[in-house]
Amino acid sequence: MDMQSRIRQLFQASIDTKQQAMDVLAPHIEQASQVMVNALLNEGKMLSCGNGGSAGDAQHFSSELLNRFERERPSLP
Repeated sequence: MDMQSRIRQLFQASIDTKQQAMDVLAPHIEQASQVMVNALLNEGKMLSCGNGGSAGDAQHFSSELLNRFERERPSLP
């Protein structure tokens, strides 16, 4: 197998995995986002934490809540 075929195969495997996960995970992601929104609307709080690389993910997530993601807006409480 040449290199480009292998690269295409890896891309396709990634696409297939994401498509399989989409139907399974979408309802759970929706539910989790509703829990977060309800917490903020009821003066609750969200905590994010991690260890190693996950700590960087947690910091990034927190900074997206404090700043903006795709459009200008005030920070979340």
